[in-house]
Amino acid sequence: MNEGANAGVAGGRRMKAMRFPEAGKAEIVEVPVPTPGTGEVLVRVKAAGICASDVGAFQGKHDVRRPPVITGHELAGEIVEVASEVRARLVGDRVAVEPHVGCGRCVFCRQGQYHECPEKRFIGVGDWIGAFAEYVVATEGMCHSLPERMSFDEGAMLEPLCVGLHAMRRAEIRMGETVAILGVGTIGMMTLLSARCCAPGWIGVTDPSAAKREMALHCGADLAVNPLAQDPVEAIQRATDGLGVDVVFVAVPSELVLRQAVQVCRRMGRLVIIASFFQGGALEARQIQVRERTVIGTSMYTADDYRLAMRLWERGNLSLLPELITERIALEQAPAVMAALARGERPDNIKTIIRFD
Repeated sequence: MNEGANAGVAGGRRMKAMRFPEAGKAEIVEVPVPTPGTGEVLVRVKAAGICASDVGAFQGKHDVRRPPVITGHELAGEIVEVASEVRARLVGDRVAVEPHVGCGRCVFCRQGQYHECPEKRFIGVGDWIGAFAEYVVATEGMCHSLPERMSFDEGAMLEPLCVGLHAMRRAEIRMGETVAILGVGTIGMMTLLSARCCAPGWIGVTDPSAAKREMALHCGADLAVNPLAQDPVEAIQRATDGLGVDVVFVAVPSELVLRQAVQVCRRMGRLVIIASFFQGGALEARQIQVRERTVIGTSMYTADDYRLAMRLWERGNLSLLPELITERIALEQAPAVMAALARGERPDNIKTIIRFD
């Protein structure tokens, strides 16, 4: 990114950002405001969410978000500058930024499946400054105009919501089907909200956090199981008259949870893996084969998911409840909060939003 030159907002200015100089360390630094290059815009960040992958980057465990880095990819803001060939009327637009872009040349990009582009690039990876900064650059196509009544906080929540919506589309849930979501952190909760849009017959969730289970019930789950207090397989099987569910979503990168998912998935059901398994995650092939279960992988989203999310929100079919945001913090507080999240000190956290007011 940042090819070419453009004066204006970016010229000579500096901004604050949270940088991970090495694994286990976060600091507030001042860096130059990036300059939009060919086909790019400059976005003033208004709200940025902290994702579990950002915590993994802080810990040095993420596969591509590696220190030293200024990361962050869940964001909404305002376009303040555009490259010369980009439509000037975009300046002032309130946007959510879809944080990846394909090469535009490969078979996946040509088919609109750029989320699977082998050469895809991400905001907050390498030298592409991410959302934990006052400004980011993005291509024009990565920017989705927010509905008039949607807040910047909700705009930042669109990214994880689109993960859930994309998973729903991959699962092809049909009206009246039964659903289980194992783990209702941010992605599991967004999957629950997305599932509710498909008119399922029943939804069960699991999570050790009482606060998350309560929130899941508030968001429409029919059953919320504490896997540390009771056998989730037994509880879900009992609730479905011993059949298991039509579709089960794995939203925790755990071998144990993966085994539970197989056990609660009915014969000829679908098992959808959303969680990022950077290692492990083996499935017993015979349990898939003899019961004709289908295993589906799902990763990220495309512009279609962003457009769908905003249509559902505008029509009132989907609500990004304020309670889903556990805390709102200033950038200066972010290093301490990041360290606390990495230490597991916020087990009830669903989403932390960094506000740039």
